[in-house]
Amino acid sequence: MITEDQITEIGCFNQPHGIKGEINAIISDGVDLDDLSCIVLDIDGIYVPFFLSGVRRRGVQSYLVMVDGIDDERKASSIANKTIFALAEEVGADVEDDVDGYFAEDFIGFAIATSDGSFSGTIADVDDSTDNVLFIVTTDDGETRLIPVAEEFIAEIDAEERRIIVELPDGLLNI
Repeated sequence: MITEDQITEIGCFNQPHGIKGEINAIISDGVDLDDLSCIVLDIDGIYVPFFLSGVRRRGVQSYLVMVDGIDDERKASSIANKTIFALAEEVGADVEDDVDGYFAEDFIGFAIATSDGSFSGTIADVDDSTDNVLFIVTTDDGETRLIPVAEEFIAEIDAEERRIIVELPDGLLNI
């Protein structure tokens, strides 16, 4: 049985990617998923090992992960938004804890809205393929909008409620 003192937090799962069970994961700097014998998830208060069958890098800390036994979108949804742990002995002291700030990928799954309520949606993904990192937002009416990840646009971050309030320049949402 795996106990809390045997594990360390290394990241979190976000939303499923596609229909074959692949899921987006945000992993701490210094952790190489290929070096781990397994990942560990808290399932109803019990730390359960899961074995990875595929790992693809998607961004700086973002990966698309296949987990043994998770082979469709429904199963992947069952582990979405869960904290990912590793056996502490396998990651050592190389894991970087970023307590001072956030990475754009940390906000996938967060609600996002303007302070005046004129716009709201959910951050579905992050486009970091250029120097201008963008939140890919699915609006409440099902449309997709791109919002620059810029500190000057973020008015409030409520990590506990998983919500971001933004102040956007006029016309930005019409681009």
